[in-house]
Amino acid sequence: MKMLIGNNWLDSDKSFKVIDPYVGEVVDNVAISSKEQIKQALDASYNYKCELSGTERACILRDAKEILAKDQGELAELMTRESGLCLKDTLHEVERAISCFESAIIQAEMIDTYDQTKDFIDCNNDSKPKLEVITEPYDLAVAITPFNHPLNMVAHKIAPAVASGISMVLKPSEKTPLTALKLGKILVDCGLPENMLNIVVGIPPKDIVNQLINYPKLDIVSFTGSVRIGKYIARTMAQNGNELKKYLPELGGNATFVVLDDADLKKASKVALGAFENSGQRCTAIRKILLHRAVADEFVEMFLEEVSKIKYGNPLDSSNNMGTVISSEQSTLLHNRVNKAEKDGAKLLFGNNINGALISPTVLDFVHPNMEVAEEESFGPIVSIIRVNNLSEIKNYFKCDNFGLAASVATRSEEVARDLFDSILVGQFSWNGRPGYRTEEAPFGGFKDSGNGEKEGVIMMTRAMRRIKTFYNHNN
Repeated sequence: MKMLIGNNWLDSDKSFKVIDPYVGEVVDNVAISSKEQIKQALDASYNYKCELSGTERACILRDAKEILAKDQGELAELMTRESGLCLKDTLHEVERAISCFESAIIQAEMIDTYDQTKDFIDCNNDSKPKLEVITEPYDLAVAITPFNHPLNMVAHKIAPAVASGISMVLKPSEKTPLTALKLGKILVDCGLPENMLNIVVGIPPKDIVNQLINYPKLDIVSFTGSVRIGKYIARTMAQNGNELKKYLPELGGNATFVVLDDADLKKASKVALGAFENSGQRCTAIRKILLHRAVADEFVEMFLEEVSKIKYGNPLDSSNNMGTVISSEQSTLLHNRVNKAEKDGAKLLFGNNINGALISPTVLDFVHPNMEVAEEESFGPIVSIIRVNNLSEIKNYFKCDNFGLAASVATRSEEVARDLFDSILVGQFSWNGRPGYRTEEAPFGGFKDSGNGEKEGVIMMTRAMRRIKTFYNHNN
């Protein structure tokens, strides 16, 4: 497969292989973008100024959404083959991408007519100069996306960019670039102007990322991925003259699910299955369960019964609930991390079986918060149960947690749920639901090591990609 630059599909003299994690076979060969081609993409996107109205951009997004719906099965299968995610997960991902485009369509349709000024006027005073607040698209955004959501995460960068009118250069993960390139083709076929979206790909990823984020004319970098890489990008931008450019990082989650002694345990045991969705490769997947000792044994019994029902294996088998993680190296890392936790005193209740990139749903009990499996973001289908005595201990745990993306609580008391929410620092919180629940329109992003407080979500991302200017008319 080739890269997308100027609405043309360009080859190069080097390529890399995209490997199916389950069978280990080559899905496709992808052209590696050269330094010259990356510069071409950046220059061309920067120089392109969109002349389409918001309504016209909405039409492109609408046509693309219809193709996503029509080709849902084909897109899901492509995602499954390059990522190892099961068909149930990838079909759901296409549905989410469709919802993302639907929200972006609304933003594009209203963006030219929405009166920004009224939000900044507190009273009418004819003696003052008249204020007009104007927004316009920035010139260039760079987007860097991870492997775990090959379509939806890409859609959450591209669709708001099109809605806002900004040009974008996208670098999808080298592990799962095929779906992103397919989405680029869909948009081009729907009439997206050349250089409004360019897609560069290749290995080693660090070289490409460096060239993108150090481009002096960029305005915005939107990155979703690990804490380590997210901090590296921030440092590198600062060291190379881009320290004042807008940076929108959405980083690791390591989400926690709190189960209190008054919880509906049957419901909570089903909520806890959020640890295994997307093969546990989701920044808001449940990694840790803070479980009240008074109900611990009863909950564990119910939870293990639910976990035992999970079918995992061949990702293309539509009856399976879970496929692989991204690689055999990742499954081995997770397997070893669980083994280390056992040696340090944790108890393995279920799983930790691996076969290549396939790893079973895994449950650890009697985990200490300082164990590597809990302290680090163990990106896979592993959940660590940490037994606690009271709400005060739970709040203290959150204060020591380096992550701040998502959490949830199981309790019958809304007052207790809101008290916990007010006491901790996370970007999103659910009461009797999974930490990962979100709508495409809602603000999304974390604090601490999970982000810098900037928010994604279609509405916030569309707004973030437009600069704000003010015009004062002194002639009244």
